[in-house]
Amino acid sequence: MAYDARVRGAAALLVLPVALLACNPSRNVFQLGVPGSRISLRVVDASHRWAYLDVTLEAEGFRLRTFLPASELCARVAEPGAAVQFRSAGAYGSVVRGEEACDAVGIGSLSEWRDKRSSRGPRLIPSAHATYTTVWSDDSAVFLRGDFPLGRELGFAAMGDAIAVVPTEPICDRAIRSGEATMEFFPGGRNVLTLSGSDGRCPIVGLIRPPAPAPPPEP
Repeated sequence: MAYDARVRGAAALLVLPVALLACNPSRNVFQLGVPGSRISLRVVDASHRWAYLDVTLEAEGFRLRTFLPASELCARVAEPGAAVQFRSAGAYGSVVRGEEACDAVGIGSLSEWRDKRSSRGPRLIPSAHATYTTVWSDDSAVFLRGDFPLGRELGFAAMGDAIAVVPTEPICDRAIRSGEATMEFFPGGRNVLTLSGSDGRCPIVGLIRPPAPAPPPEP
């Protein structure tokens, strides 16, 4: 009897991870990141911010923020209310609607990207010096352009020039004004990337490739 109980208990433990995975198939597909795989989502919001569309996609139990170029094509693909697919392709994925697709140029939902790359076991909290200038802001977001070395922890290759998106909140005021801060990466928990200051930790909520320079005028 005791042996049977142990066998049943072991079987239940084996089934549990499978059951947990089945609870959120959209997130599981995103986390696996198999090239070409797709998730069906709905466009909740597509706010035009500077040279980008700040897009929120949603399925049952899963929400993904991404950044697209503010082009006519991407605005058409990411029309609010539209049914789309997020395809694992390129560096940051792409949003697909029908026969049209728009490649992402940045990442939001940083905890999802962290979990996609996470390894087991405790890790130290790395830090680095970030330097930047404010290039754009509205009543909810500030775009800081500069060097954010720890973006690499999320697979974001910046080469010393990137845009970090931070919220327009009092805790970020000092970091925004100073133009430099200690950047930290947290391998677990609520924080992912932050800019630290005397007022606390300002959360980075997105990382974006800077816009390409305009081509020189024709002679």
